Amino acid sequence: MQTILIATDFSSAAYNATKYGFELARQMQAKVILFTAYQAQPALPDSSLSITPTELHRNAYKKLLNESETIDPNRTVSLETECTNGPVTSSILAAAMANDASYIVIGMKKSGKEIRKYFGSTVTDLCKISRIPLIVVPADAVFAPPKTIALASDITDDTDVHILQPLQKVVSTFNAKLYVVRVIKRSMDEAVERMETPEKSIWFLTSLHPSFEFSKAENVAKAMDAFVKQHAVDLVAVIPHEHTLFERVFTKSVTKDLVFHTSVPLLVLPFKKAVETALVEDSYDAETLHRVY
Repeated sequence: MQTILIATDFSSAAYNATKYGFELARQMQAKVILFTAYQAQPALPDSSLSITPTELHRNAYKKLLNESETIDPNRTVSLETECTNGPVTSSILAAAMANDASYIVIGMKKSGKEIRKYFGSTVTDLCKISRIPLIVVPADAVFAPPKTIALASDITDDTDVHILQPLQKVVSTFNAKLYVVRVIKRSMDEAVERMETPEKSIWFLTSLHPSFEFSKAENVAKAMDAFVKQHAVDLVAVIPHEHTLFERVFTKSVTKDLVFHTSVPLLVLPFKKAVETALVEDSYDAETLHRVY
């Protein structure tokens, strides 16, 4: 049985993502780990308002139970709840790895997007370093079985196609139509791109009968948004890539743009080289967070 870890901070966006995650788990016959992380603050001297770590843990656990009861009162989904005292991003990743999660589901708050675009968020940090596929659910997204899926592709022959396995699983489970979309800047590029479409990805996805599409635009996120609306796409998939220092300074992150602009859930497939780098360093320091994107 697959396991889906749903990370919540009990906000309205997180609640919406939790509902999405429960329904996805029901459809995929997967187990849910409903997870939250909290950080205990140092007690203030002579303060009667201080909350002990034990009380924080008890309160977090109670909220998890209440939320799961509200969303799935008849217990139709196999469920475990877990809460941890620690930094949010690393705690989510540790819990997902400890539970051998197949996917992490997390909500994207609608308000304050512009601030988080520049200062970061748990979602964007997870996109950068998670080695577990991440499903980002917009605050106003409603669950629908993903019958049409679009992969925003810049796959090359150097890409390890096995990172597409989680996408392959979703497409197969829901018998979905898969579009592999390449955004190009000039019309003349299409002929070249068609000739150079990586053979490995074609072979790996052949059982899914994908349609390879080209979209002419300067901005990938906007092009994908238009494609989503035109083809009634239910889920967009993307692969973050490692960039050089020059690229980090002078180019935008396609994944980050998609996170902040997508109108449908986004499946972020971990880039293998980025994963191996993070694991070797065995830490999620600032350099790792900003290198892998």
